[in-house]
This record gives sequence, C-alpha cells and structure tokens, in this order.
Amino acid sequence: MISTHSVKVGKKTHKLKASMRAQVRLEEETGKPIGEILSQLLSGAGGVKLVSQAWAAFLEDGAGVELDDALDLLDALGGANAAGEHLSKALQNAFPFLREEEGEGGEGDVGNAESPAV
Repeated sequence: MISTHSVKVGKKTHKLKASMRAQVRLEEETGKPIGEILSQLLSGAGGVKLVSQAWAAFLEDGAGVELDDALDLLDALGGANAAGEHLSKALQNAFPFLREEEGEGGEGDVGNAESPAV
C-alpha cells in the first residue's frame, strides 16, 4: 500500500499520494514513463510545469484535482520550490528506494534545482 503525505496549507490539510492512478495520469499527460518523470522531478529538469502536474495528480489522496486548483494551492504554499519537500515525501512513500538514496547523499529533495525561469 502506498502511504499518504499530509500537507497543511492555511487551515486545511491536503493529502498527497503518488498512487497508481496519479502515476498513470502523469505518464499520459507527459508522454513519458514514470522513471523518466521521477528523474526530472528529482533533478528539477522538468521545471515548474512538471511539479504542478505532479501536485495535481497526487492531491486528494492520489485521486487528483484540476491543474488550476493545484496551481492555486501551490501559490498559497509559496510556489514550486516550497512544495518540493512535500512532493519528495509523497514520492518516497511510493518509491522507498528514494529514501535510501537520500540517506546515501542522493538527491532526495524534489525541486531543489534552480528554477528554469532564473
């Protein structure tokens, strides 16, 4: 079972889960396999668009929300970089090997790369 990661934004708690439904949604939206998506999220190469798509797919306990709703939430949270820690934890729940890489000096924080807009 894939666990949920809770994120409090304002007075509301949101649940992120990298469910199979969310993973399939990301593959369909990006046209890329999940391994490539993970690599881009971890390196920051996917940019804010991919972070936003992942949040939209992972919200509502992995059932997903509309992209505009996810973007509003990301703005309230402080943007894609602020969201990276939470996205990383949700991904680690679905892909435990990411936790191991983080402990060994690997890239465990999603979104730590510089913004492509810089």
